[in-house]
Amino acid sequence: MSVKHVAFTDEKGWLIVKYNDGSTYPPLPQYLRVDYLKSEGGRDFFKIVEGKSSGKEASVRHKQDGGSFLADGDPTLNEGIIHFVIETKQLFYRDGENWIGPITTVTDPSNPVPIGTHDIEIPDEIHDKARSYISQTPFAETWFRIGHDGDRYLHPGSITLGCVTVTDIPKWTEIYNYLIKRRKGDGKSVSIIQVFNKNSERQL
Repeated sequence: MSVKHVAFTDEKGWLIVKYNDGSTYPPLPQYLRVDYLKSEGGRDFFKIVEGKSSGKEASVRHKQDGGSFLADGDPTLNEGIIHFVIETKQLFYRDGENWIGPITTVTDPSNPVPIGTHDIEIPDEIHDKARSYISQTPFAETWFRIGHDGDRYLHPGSITLGCVTVTDIPKWTEIYNYLIKRRKGDGKSVSIIQVFNKNSERQL
C-alpha cells in the first residue's frame, strides 16, 4: 500500500466514490488521505484512513483522460488555529505569525457555542442547507464540525442555531482553503477553534 490523497474533485470540493457495499455517499473531501491498494478495470481501489469514512474500502473510476483522481503523497499542512469572539462577532485565523481577520461571524446568543478550545473536524458530508449560498462561495455546502459529536459546525450562512456561522459569506472560500489541507494528527481534525466571550480574552 502507498499513501495517496484526493487530488481532483468537483467544483464544490467533493469526489464521489463507490464503497465496497455499493453505496456512493458520503463523497470524499479534497485532500483526504487514503491507502492505495490497486488499479484494475479502469478504477483505483483504496482504503480510507481518516475522516468520517475512515477504515472503509472504496474505489473510483479513472478520469476521462485515463488519469487518476488520486495523487501520490501527503500534501497536508500542520493544524491551524481559529479565534472566534462572541461579543464582537469576529473571527480570525492564524497564517504563520500573522492573524487574518476580522471576518464577521455569529453564534446564537440563546445557545452559543461553548467558550473554550475545540477541535475542528475534517468535512463529513454535503450540507445542502447552504445550497443557496453557492453563488457566493462554491464551497458553501462544505462544513467543519466543531468537536467530535453533536451538530455544531463552522459554516457559512445568515442564520445560526448554535454554530459558528460566517455571515460574510464570500469569505468562506478563504476559510475553506485555509482549513481543508490542514491536519491535527488525530485522523479526525483539521485544526482547533478557540472561542472567547470578549476580544480582551484573546492571548496572541
